[in-house]
Amino acid sequence: MNPTESLVVTPDEFANRVIEPNQFVADTEAFVDVRIERSKGKASYSFIGPGVSQNAGQSINLAAPHGFNLGAASMPHGVINNPHLHFTAEVFICTRGSFRMTVGRHSEQFVDIGAGDVFAAPPWIFRGFENTGPDDSWVFVALGGDDTGGIIWSPDVLREAAETGLYLASDNSLIDTTTGASIDDVVAPATDAQLATVDTYTDAELESHVARAVDREWSDRALLSSVVDGHYTSLAPVLGFGMTEDRRHRAPIATAQGFSIEWLRVAAGQRTGAHRIAESQALLLVEGEWSIALNRDGDTIAAEPDEGSVVSIPRGAWRDFTSIGSGDALAAVVSGTDAPNRIEWDPGLVAAARDIGWVRDAAAKIAPLELLSRSET
Repeated sequence: MNPTESLVVTPDEFANRVIEPNQFVADTEAFVDVRIERSKGKASYSFIGPGVSQNAGQSINLAAPHGFNLGAASMPHGVINNPHLHFTAEVFICTRGSFRMTVGRHSEQFVDIGAGDVFAAPPWIFRGFENTGPDDSWVFVALGGDDTGGIIWSPDVLREAAETGLYLASDNSLIDTTTGASIDDVVAPATDAQLATVDTYTDAELESHVARAVDREWSDRALLSSVVDGHYTSLAPVLGFGMTEDRRHRAPIATAQGFSIEWLRVAAGQRTGAHRIAESQALLLVEGEWSIALNRDGDTIAAEPDEGSVVSIPRGAWRDFTSIGSGDALAAVVSGTDAPNRIEWDPGLVAAARDIGWVRDAAAKIAPLELLSRSET
């Protein structure tokens, strides 16, 4: 990111990057298992990137590469998403209800998550999930990379799917024989020998891939702007280094994922202040009322998306997040690297923080000015 360059986001582009719940498109034909009795009624959503959908007709809200894919899943109570494995990270962010995340080709292990919990499923393990909560349970899903490489289904699932007329072609698309489609180019179920190298984890290792809401490590000195009146915010890391400027912050999920996730909480009437980072970013507006502003210096544009919206912010764009409701606003922030996101702050905020004795050190962490031998910004 060149600090001398100014990226101005147009109103039309911004409108395309604000994805509100009434724009979510449920795909009930995304995967080969959708006709299996226990899986009927499950729906997938593709907000940013195609994810791992096997439906050639899927709807994608925003196709622009971000370094990660972002979608969601919903299903009635008791409905199951069957065992499959990914080649890149798959991170589940439950915002409503509860889910049982199963692990293993035959779902031998499980981790239960509820609202506010995050489960980072490692690559190269079979995983699935069941809605154990109400019918409106909801889980966002972040996937590593722009190209996830697709998925591999448990052989048993492919055999059951074939009985419903659905097969996978070699290009990972669905073949529906009930419409008369040919099955000349069908992916055969993997053999036991071929699956011998699939990874396994102990129960304790799986639990280390969970960041629970009750265990969030909030810091109200995670952003330099937070020391300035009107900018009361706090961050709680989930995975990756993220944006935090608190030198003591550590993400509870240590495995590298290729992107970072952290919780951002902004107090009522407060704001983060204008800043930018070099990576693509997306906000999942989980609670509260938000104003999301982009650009600065007379070019500022703003939106007030509904709760539950997904907002994409292009790399290098100036942004400012404000809680405009009567209570705290909460968002999950996904950034396109698991390395530290060095923030460039508006110079006025840097000066205001310095005036009351706070700067950033050479590692871009918040520090008291009186203990530094030279000026840091």
